[in-house]
Amino acid sequence: MMYQLNEGSIDLPADWKDQSINILSASRLGEPGLSLTVTRDDIPWGMSFQEYVDDQMKQAKASLKDFTIADQREVALNGHAAVQLECRWVAKQGPMHQIITTVLSGNRALVLTASMPGEMSATQRAEVQRIIGSLRLSPPGA
Repeated sequence: MMYQLNEGSIDLPADWKDQSINILSASRLGEPGLSLTVTRDDIPWGMSFQEYVDDQMKQAKASLKDFTIADQREVALNGHAAVQLECRWVAKQGPMHQIITTVLSGNRALVLTASMPGEMSATQRAEVQRIIGSLRLSPPGA
């Protein structure tokens, strides 16, 4: 299977799976700022997509200080079921504001996490929604 990277491609055995993490940042000169992290995860056998999302939220509540959910909604991204939540918690460096979008892709979850130290402005939130809404998943095996 040819695996595509931004920089090119690599020939991998067919049974390998992508567990990469992509971190994209809008900050300049290493300053803290808005970032978007993309992770991939297998949904455990026998678990529904909603059960997976609920389990991930339970883990976040247990491990992140003062974790609160401000909003949670079901959305569709490019014809794929997704759940989006807006949350806040306190990191070592201070308050964090996140928009986490979990997308069902086959039997895997693609998780897009927009993070901002402090609070996202209305303009930043709108741009995060635009970026996430632009997601176009490749067909399986492509």
